[in-house]
Amino acid sequence: MKGFPKWYMRRRSVALRLLKRNKPPRHGPDLDLSAYEVALPEGARLTDLSELPGEALSTVQNVGVRPDERYRSGTYLQYDGDVVYLALSSRAEPGLVVENLLEAVRKREWLRRFWFRACPITLDKFTAFVGAYETAGAFIWCRAGTRVEEPVQACLYMGKKGTVQVPHNIIILEPGSSLHVITGCAIAPSCVRSAHVACTEIYVGRGAELTWTMIHAWRPDTHVRPRTGAIVEEGGRLMLNYVLLSPVASIQFYPTVILLGRGASVGFRNLILGLGRSIIDAGSAAILNAEGARSEIMSRALVKDEADVRLRGRLWARKPSVRGHLECRALLLGEQAKAYAYPSLQADTREAELTHEAAIGRIAEEELFYLMSRGLTQDEAVALMSKGFLDTDIPGLPPSLRAEIKEIVSATVEHAL
Repeated sequence: MKGFPKWYMRRRSVALRLLKRNKPPRHGPDLDLSAYEVALPEGARLTDLSELPGEALSTVQNVGVRPDERYRSGTYLQYDGDVVYLALSSRAEPGLVVENLLEAVRKREWLRRFWFRACPITLDKFTAFVGAYETAGAFIWCRAGTRVEEPVQACLYMGKKGTVQVPHNIIILEPGSSLHVITGCAIAPSCVRSAHVACTEIYVGRGAELTWTMIHAWRPDTHVRPRTGAIVEEGGRLMLNYVLLSPVASIQFYPTVILLGRGASVGFRNLILGLGRSIIDAGSAAILNAEGARSEIMSRALVKDEADVRLRGRLWARKPSVRGHLECRALLLGEQAKAYAYPSLQADTREAELTHEAAIGRIAEEELFYLMSRGLTQDEAVALMSKGFLDTDIPGLPPSLRAEIKEIVSATVEHAL
């Protein structure tokens, strides 16, 4: 691989050795990665997002990507193994950088300090796979004091059947900066028997603020294994939002955030629509490793048909004067639908305050009858209550982006039900 520094090539060799150990994931079903061909770069490029095929264009819009790039500071679009489009808005702040990560590593030696630091390459076979076969990824960097008003949009699109897409993303916010990132992951209807294995590392500096929203829409035969790790320093704030809108063969994720500095905070919002025969293992974890750290984890799932959804959450208090709350709720909409909740609280100090709520159930008959008495059909009443269940506020988003996401979720739920 020409142009890569020696340290990068050494770490890639380490990843290949780790991959041979075939370390399974801690949670969720395993996956045989040898069944897929890695989607390699082919040199494809676009000069404008409107050049996407019509099918792809409509699909990416459903996961929050604006082809007109209005109200966006920058755009990153990966199509299979190619970064086909990269752009910064003319309105973007000078301290914002959006690049292909594998291009950035060729010219920024200091990136070695961040390579698989927040998300250890030894975690499991999937992180090792990314380290060995990563083909591209988004590098988003906010220099110190840069406050970006409009979100950066990133899209990971799959179009080639039988392949596995392998992106590695790194987001770095230096002290005093702020940014919103919206990532849409989508797939072509013809892209059968495919997989997506990714690693995202997030670094939030002292007093910096990041809101990262990820919207997924897959096929019923797609297997997805995203891995996410983050480190938040003193006074930093991180908000992670995840929205799953479509059936999927299986998906397993468990983003883990280390609150490393005094007063650091993280919030999670997971909104999941379990459809068909989807197997979904969704988790979030916060390690409160500094005094005054705060965390909130909220997961909600609508489970329909024969879907199997497992909601996990972990709060680990390692220092005094920390607080955390964990909420897992699932609403069953089918006789064969299954849901499980696994809340976990751990405190290494008596000066921690950790709480949790967990609930799994069905729509209350009296509420359903009330809506039907007001003139709604049963299907309309169920759809209305379901949209209300997932219509939770996502803090940290600008009003325009919050409205976009609510519209996407509402339209998808209405169509699915």
